[in-house]
Amino acid sequence: MKKKNPAITAVLNFFLPGLGFAYLGSPFFIATGVALFALLFVAMVIGTRSTPAALQAVTQPGDVADIVVTVAIDLVWAAISWEVTNLFNAAQPKAAAT
Repeated sequence: MKKKNPAITAVLNFFLPGLGFAYLGSPFFIATGVALFALLFVAMVIGTRSTPAALQAVTQPGDVADIVVTVAIDLVWAAISWEVTNLFNAAQPKAAAT
């Protein structure tokens, strides 16, 4: 199997968590990526529904903190996916010398 670029995996996981794992192409990583995306989507829906409609349109001081935390989590996922890609590449069989 062709080695994957860790930078592509990291960028994909930063912008759409789970997509970077699906990029690796292994059935395990595809399932992991779909599960990660589904988990984050469900968490987002639950978080939106738990906020009263009257407060959703109002900008609050906590909005900046939410953005900072979200970006931090995305950076952590990008770093994790970078390392997972390096491990994935290391586990691939070496090409035979000609």
